[in-house]
Amino acid sequence: MRLKLGVLCVSLLASATAFAQSSVTLYGIISNGLGYFSNQAGHSNWAMISGANQNNRLGFKIGEDLGGGLTAVATLENGFDSNSGKLGQGGRMFGRQAFVGLSSSTYGTLTVGRQYDMLWDYLDRIEPQAMGPGLGVSVGSNDNIEGNFRYSNSVKYASPVWGGFGFESLYAFSNKAGSFQQNRAFSAGINYALTNQRYSLVYLDIDHPGTANPNGAVTDDYAGAPFVLFHTSPLSASVGVRNQRVIAGGAEYDFEKLNLGGLVSDVRYNYLDNTSLHLDNLSLVGVYKVAPAFFVSAAYLYTHGSYGGISSNPHWNQAQVSLEYFLSKRTDVFAYANYIRASGSNAQAVLFLSAPSSTKQQTAVVAGIRHKF
Repeated sequence: MRLKLGVLCVSLLASATAFAQSSVTLYGIISNGLGYFSNQAGHSNWAMISGANQNNRLGFKIGEDLGGGLTAVATLENGFDSNSGKLGQGGRMFGRQAFVGLSSSTYGTLTVGRQYDMLWDYLDRIEPQAMGPGLGVSVGSNDNIEGNFRYSNSVKYASPVWGGFGFESLYAFSNKAGSFQQNRAFSAGINYALTNQRYSLVYLDIDHPGTANPNGAVTDDYAGAPFVLFHTSPLSASVGVRNQRVIAGGAEYDFEKLNLGGLVSDVRYNYLDNTSLHLDNLSLVGVYKVAPAFFVSAAYLYTHGSYGGISSNPHWNQAQVSLEYFLSKRTDVFAYANYIRASGSNAQAVLFLSAPSSTKQQTAVVAGIRHKF
């Protein structure tokens, strides 16, 4: 009997040790706001805005210590509408992220599944919409730094950080026999961080994105939102993208009371009807800490476009100002205003999360609350 009790105690201790080596973390963000839009399809509008300061999400982070510096990792994360409760990303249960892999402090991290690219990993945090807060993204989210579409069927590697330097790469498969290039993607980026400053450079190349191959890397979330402007030919909304390429760089500086961020991106669209579009984007944002819990910010964004196949050279100017007050470490209230002006033919005025204006201008004023858990 005494021997059996001893065996039982050893088994329980071993089980407790095994559980201690594994962890599951539940996390999320819920944000909502009330906004006024000066013009949406010819009418002013008051609307509740889901994800008014960061898109809503619910996720699970999983880790298991395998010994020898090796850890099994996984993330499951869904997006949702805080006004209706509907799932985001085309109704996917885990449409934001769903991946599993292995991580080593010596050799880096290798993961497979549905994931973000390096534009999100390295540059999203210094977009005006993220630092502000606000609606400040490149017009039509043309460089996808905000991460509106993700990559299914992807393999991703992130290096360890050596003296502030690190790099990442991602390849997303088309999953189509006999047409390996239809809806595949490749992304790579480098990042260098010091105590109060950081620099990043990122490349993205996507072949034949969209729903023609619905099992490929980038599918229905490539074209869904009304603020996405450039994912079809300027001659026909039924003609899609043959290739999209993005080269982008960013820098941020963190001073005692002032944070500064800047982004530049070069975006090239080639369409299936042999038309094309070249966009150059610039954004600058500054956030000033008035008090430990109170922040003000301002941002400017500019985009210049040049079409091939039609005579048009549009450009867009945007501005953003915001106030943010933290009631606690997890809860903040905010207010911001965004303005966009389009110039030239084939240039629509449309802010992030909005429907296009019937004129060359659009203004939004939003106030709301965010909670992180």
